[in-house]
Amino acid sequence: MGKKIFTFIVINAILFTLGGQPLSASESTILNRRKAVEMVVKNSAAVWNVKENVKFGERDYQKQYLKSQGINTTKIFLFKHPFTGEDIYYYYDPYEQMQMRLLKEFVPEQLKYVWEMKKLISTVTEKAMENAAEELFLGLYSSYHGKLLAEKALEISRKSFEREKVRFEKGLITQTDLDEAELALLSAENAVIKAERDFDNMHRQFNAMAGLGPEYRYDIIGMPYITYEGINITEEDAVNRALVNRAEIRDLKNRISLIEFQMEIYTHKNVHISYPDAREDYEKLQDDLDQLNIKLSKYQYDIEKEIRGMYKELKKCYLELEIAKLNLSRQKKKLETITAQYQAGLVPESVIEQLELAVYQLEYMVNVNKLIVMNTQDKFNRSLTEGFNTGYFMGGE
Repeated sequence: MGKKIFTFIVINAILFTLGGQPLSASESTILNRRKAVEMVVKNSAAVWNVKENVKFGERDYQKQYLKSQGINTTKIFLFKHPFTGEDIYYYYDPYEQMQMRLLKEFVPEQLKYVWEMKKLISTVTEKAMENAAEELFLGLYSSYHGKLLAEKALEISRKSFEREKVRFEKGLITQTDLDEAELALLSAENAVIKAERDFDNMHRQFNAMAGLGPEYRYDIIGMPYITYEGINITEEDAVNRALVNRAEIRDLKNRISLIEFQMEIYTHKNVHISYPDAREDYEKLQDDLDQLNIKLSKYQYDIEKEIRGMYKELKKCYLELEIAKLNLSRQKKKLETITAQYQAGLVPESVIEQLELAVYQLEYMVNVNKLIVMNTQDKFNRSLTEGFNTGYFMGGE
């Protein structure tokens, strides 16, 4: 049922967004991670659509529930006796009583299940969009600071080229040495052009998802303060939590309960034994139930495997962050030592410039690793709740 009813509900959670009015630079010039995620989620057509469908699901269920209250499962009024004034009823046989119970009891529960599924779809779609927005911000931050690094490297290359020109004019180096310095300058200029192009492309992608005009640019892409200090849950607890909360598990259990309820109604006065059509339907329901239990076991296995893999990946991200911090600390100490030698006239300025650039690069890598940790941690946390497997509700099951 879920496949047939809802394939139109969940739109690609990354590509489709609502249109929005462009912001001017005077309204905002700094973009941070939280703001970026909020903008993308708020502007998402997928998120808007599934939230609207939740309202429709609730309306349909409430309407059917009220309608079902007037159904009598044992008899139906025919007419009043013209002479006695007595109400004349038709009394259902057991098979008809079963059918009326399906209308009165099962159909409302069926629509309630649909409503619950739509709520799960809404939550899962929003979490998928949050994942996409965070990855997009990581790309935007990386391209923005990559551009700044390229500009810093170009500044150093220009200074180096000017020094080499002076040395060449004094006869201290050859034309080949000067040509190498000029080639390095040209390479640095090309790197800036490429970095600017990468930043523009990434910014346009963000603008499309955030509802901004294509040419809008933030002046600063800020680095958020990292609040995580490590994994605060054991691997086993994480698995157990996911197996309770995940949308796939909850939906399958809801479907199983719905079929079991339908089968219980079919046993009314042994209709599932006495009537051939009911017997055939009951056997089909039993087959469906068996298949759903098999599917539930498969999803439980897959989700456990997924959580354990994500747990290991998260530990790796934290380790890589610590390694990046350690490399930065070592490079800063080296810079301090060489700076003292430079001040004593023992090393040239170019050495200091290259070490400063290396520090900038390592600071950038630390921040990128911080963002990767935050993204991985947030994704992991979401995987312990309803998750973000939109494919399950789009027929990917």
